[in-house]
Amino acid sequence: MGKSTGYNILSYGDMVNNRQRMDPYARTLQQAVRRDSVVLDIGAGTGIFSLLACRFGAAEVHAVEPDASIDLARTMAAANGFADRIHFHQTLSTAITLPRPADVIVSDLRGVLPLFQHHIAAIADARSRLLAPGGVLIPARDQLWAALIDVPEVYRPYTEPWLSNTYALDLSPGQPLVVNTWRKLNAKADQLLVEPAHWATLDYQTIQRTDVSGELSWILERPGTAHGVLVWFDAELADGIGFSNRPGELELIYGQAFFPFQAPVRLEQGDHVAVALSATLVNDNYLWRWDTRARSGDHLKANFRQSTFYGTPVALEALKRRSADFVPSADTSAAIDRCVLSHIDGKTTLGTIAETLMEMFPERFHQHQDALNYSANLAEKYRPATNG
Repeated sequence: MGKSTGYNILSYGDMVNNRQRMDPYARTLQQAVRRDSVVLDIGAGTGIFSLLACRFGAAEVHAVEPDASIDLARTMAAANGFADRIHFHQTLSTAITLPRPADVIVSDLRGVLPLFQHHIAAIADARSRLLAPGGVLIPARDQLWAALIDVPEVYRPYTEPWLSNTYALDLSPGQPLVVNTWRKLNAKADQLLVEPAHWATLDYQTIQRTDVSGELSWILERPGTAHGVLVWFDAELADGIGFSNRPGELELIYGQAFFPFQAPVRLEQGDHVAVALSATLVNDNYLWRWDTRARSGDHLKANFRQSTFYGTPVALEALKRRSADFVPSADTSAAIDRCVLSHIDGKTTLGTIAETLMEMFPERFHQHQDALNYSANLAEKYRPATNG
């Protein structure tokens, strides 16, 4: 699994309550798990899939979750009588090994879309290292779809207050940033201007590449105003079992992803719209790009080039600091971190480390509690993975 998603407990409860998602997962687990099965639950959160795997008879379950929610998962395992069968790993799945390969690997590492942080890399790694030959991956694959959408109210924040506001201020420099920013949306089926087009297949049985790109094309069958592109996915958990977050289905926790156009485009029947959509993993997040061309015969109605790269203010100086030939220097914080890390030796207490910080950096730490909190946070960041 990639970085912790930082969900709160209420959000985990929303996931469990979302029957349109949970019921297909439960049916697929029940179908896949046998009495002697080893199950790996990646991104376990509070452990609902691990608990279900035990309920369905799994002999051994490994729940992997870097977030502190794993502590609640431990408690709930004990409350349900499964503490002896579930092994908890508070770390990333890429950092663990298993005494015996898993017969079933279950996960839901998606965000609004399956292209989320290191989801694909984590599944590819688990499939190659941790899954037994002939083992089952849940989900099996995701299909990604897109359509043009007419949503004037949703588009309003992309123009107001940037192009018009009640204070007679010129806020237009902000508008190029916001139109390069996508957002979660729960759209209605009648807001789609065109029939959905298939963008990509993420087949978790074989997938290796984290990046996805593809061309989308539509000819308008009815007039309307396109405010952007909506993207969603159909999940196939096993043959004949799955769910979809497409507009018109029962609402799921994921929603859909709305990629706005630089400006609304008025389209007539017969107009042609082509969108080149790509997602590239950079560090821990995806960089999205959507290039759009709209034509009415030979007349070019729109020619947009948009990317989330342009959605965040980035100073030229900041870009220079990331170049290969830049020579970095460090401030006092680096010296403080070095001091703390040099004392994390398995022998020195946090209290002693805090006292050392106060002696060496009195201008930074005036209270013992401040030094203790700083030391504890850094120690937590670099603590060894806990298994149990």
